[in-house]
Amino acid sequence: MDKIVIDAADCILGRLGVQVSKLARMNKEVIILNCEKIVISGSKKTILNDYVEKLHRGSTESGPFPAKRPDRFVRKAIRGMFSYKSTLGKPAFERVKTFIGVPDEYKDKISKDFKCKKSSDLMHNKYVVVSTLCKQLGGKW
Repeated sequence: MDKIVIDAADCILGRLGVQVSKLARMNKEVIILNCEKIVISGSKKTILNDYVEKLHRGSTESGPFPAKRPDRFVRKAIRGMFSYKSTLGKPAFERVKTFIGVPDEYKDKISKDFKCKKSSDLMHNKYVVVSTLCKQLGGKW
């Protein structure tokens, strides 16, 4: 099984998620580094209001419980690109790993040929970094 190590700093979350889901469905293990530096495009106010609304759904006992750490937040966002409850989607989603920062074991293995759309490619400058969004949602990281 091939391993693809991605430095996701400054990448757009939705575009990254589509590429990662395609690679995972092709039996490749995908490792995403620097999840706290990933960008969500749109105005900060709108994005924050959407996620705060999701935060207050349900009850405090039964959930749903939104992810507040950047690595889990990104993993849950990418999960939406899979049919993760099916027999084909579940093993593909298990091949996706996310990390905050860059662990020592992956420092030399970052793939240079992987291209993702950066926040500098946006036509406007409206975006939110995942780490600031997670802090606004109550994350301690």
